[in-house]
Amino acid sequence: MELQGVIVLVITIEELDPSSKPCYVIERGAQGGSYKRIDDKDVPLSSTEVLALASYGRATPSDRDAVAGAGADDLDETLVDRTIERAFSLTPRAMRGAMDKKTKLERLNFLDSRGNVTKAGLLAAGIYPQQFYPKLFIDVAVHAGTQKGMAGSLRFMDRTICEGTLGEMISDAVAAVAKNLRRISTVQGVSRVDSLEIPEEVLREAIANAVIHREYGDRFCGQSIAVDVFDDRVEVTNPGGLYGGKTRENLFDGSSRCRNATLVKLMSIVPLPDGAGSPAEGNGSGIPMMIDAMRAHGLAEPLFCPGFDRFKVVLFRSKIEPVDHGGGLIVTALKHYGELGTRELAEHTGLTISQVRSRVNALIAQGELEPTAPATSRNRKYRLSERVG
Repeated sequence: MELQGVIVLVITIEELDPSSKPCYVIERGAQGGSYKRIDDKDVPLSSTEVLALASYGRATPSDRDAVAGAGADDLDETLVDRTIERAFSLTPRAMRGAMDKKTKLERLNFLDSRGNVTKAGLLAAGIYPQQFYPKLFIDVAVHAGTQKGMAGSLRFMDRTICEGTLGEMISDAVAAVAKNLRRISTVQGVSRVDSLEIPEEVLREAIANAVIHREYGDRFCGQSIAVDVFDDRVEVTNPGGLYGGKTRENLFDGSSRCRNATLVKLMSIVPLPDGAGSPAEGNGSGIPMMIDAMRAHGLAEPLFCPGFDRFKVVLFRSKIEPVDHGGGLIVTALKHYGELGTRELAEHTGLTISQVRSRVNALIAQGELEPTAPATSRNRKYRLSERVG
């Protein structure tokens, strides 16, 4: 084809079917021969990235694993009893013929058939799940500025480690973020209504999704969920990428894919400590709700950034124009790393290549970025213009 007066050869390489990933150099094996392309470099995939790609389309029963060393006495008896009571009304057939408590616990998957506590059961209703999984918590950190480390020796403005059951972690994390957000007053009729600058239901959904849909395999249990609060946004990042046929393209279609089926089912019954309802509806309505709620508050739509072995949601705190949706991430990345190419920007921001290109072009037109080489150069990178830098 012709490009700017020059004839170039265009080769289109179709993406591999997810069931065949990762693509790797046979002689080196999947672990040593799998790579991702960043700018003009081949970067080896990490062990968790390889694992995440290999398990993309497979059901992972890790939430049903028995917890070594845990027994029924490690479950919160009061919470378990309330869950059983709710199960009789919400899922009565699950309790059909269950005469003793052990059978009821097995039906709800608190226990497996051998009487061992399951990972899902412990996380949903354990007295202190972190006794067995010390890193399965939510780390809420509040940063000064728009990137980590901008405050010099002051690492955090505020920090909260949210532990306990999944319900307790969700409630505590929402509260920890909310106390660090601004409140906006509006007049409705004769009353003044105070609300968070980011709708609380959006915060709760983003955090609950991270907890419910994260990867709970043993290789990932050493990683916590990170909630980072910046001056212009809130980022929620969980271990484990997209699952079961979900892609960037069909992420908003309203369909649900369930990595942790047992946990999702159990969390739809276990009552939350703050009475906020179930964090696991499982009907695919969460993302459309988040988008609609942010729009209704005059905020930019959430930015969803899937990676091989992690998933990040960005909630913008202040209203920005659609052309800047993601542009702030590009500016932040360039402030931190200096000159970056298109693929490097995609890697650091979670945007697609096409999204990076459109936003880079818009930022160049606005005078905020400048290229380091002509458009035809393979060494072309971008940097902040002098007035921004």
